[in-house]
Amino acid sequence: MDFIAAMEGKKGDLLRAALALFAARGYDAVSVRDIAKEAGVSEAALYKHFKGKEDMALFTFRGIIGHYTERLTAVHGLSIPAVEKLCRIVDITYELYRRYPAEIRFALLSQYNYWDVLENELKPHFVIKAIFEEGMGQGEIPRQEVYFWLTVYTGLVLQPLAQYPYFADVLPELPVLKEQVTGMVRKLIT
Repeated sequence: MDFIAAMEGKKGDLLRAALALFAARGYDAVSVRDIAKEAGVSEAALYKHFKGKEDMALFTFRGIIGHYTERLTAVHGLSIPAVEKLCRIVDITYELYRRYPAEIRFALLSQYNYWDVLENELKPHFVIKAIFEEGMGQGEIPRQEVYFWLTVYTGLVLQPLAQYPYFADVLPELPVLKEQVTGMVRKLIT
């Protein structure tokens, strides 16, 4: 995201290299040596800025998820129906993927590695959960266990993006896919 692009110097070079490699190969297939080589620095230089690969990945994940949660919190504060808020989240999510595919792909693939160490205020599902509770409380969304709604909604919104690189040849372009997902969200929730 912009916080990575704006980072100057070796630390920024290292984060951009790590992110590109993590998104392309997956976290487990990337070594500290790979990151240092991609950034054009020695492994020793990497260790001056980070404790290691996991420290870099967690730093990056926190930044990406924090930015995403900020955007969702702004949507939650709008005076519009809950279903419209959930559809706006689809717009935000797909726009972020369009602008920052490596970052969003990394976050999608890494979430289970870092969820337990991520601070609650950075976790976007709490914002989405609050929107569902608000919608159910106002009768806009059928009553259901909120975590059921949360898992179905996030699966519908995020899985196409997680799978997009593998199925881009058979899935529609992102704007069309976003509209299809938004339509499915409306049908599912109303």
